[in-house]
Amino acid sequence: MITTLEKLKGGDTAVIRDIKGGYGVRQRLSRLGLHPKDTIEIIRSGYVGGPMLVEIHGSEVGIGLGMAEKIEVEVPDRP
Repeated sequence: MITTLEKLKGGDTAVIRDIKGGYGVRQRLSRLGLHPKDTIEIIRSGYVGGPMLVEIHGSEVGIGLGMAEKIEVEVPDRP
């Protein structure tokens, strides 16, 4: 299933497919360690407009919901 990062809930795992944003957004996320084909795990989804907390490459990273909307992810189908 393909969706955007902000729609996922805590405990979900996904693979980043694409980043739909300009140069600045791509650079910012790249510095945080988020790149296409990386696997991420949602630790905590944003509450009432707050940031999401995700784990990538063994580090926890906070991402605002505005940026999370620009990250297209693929969630593996559950049996």
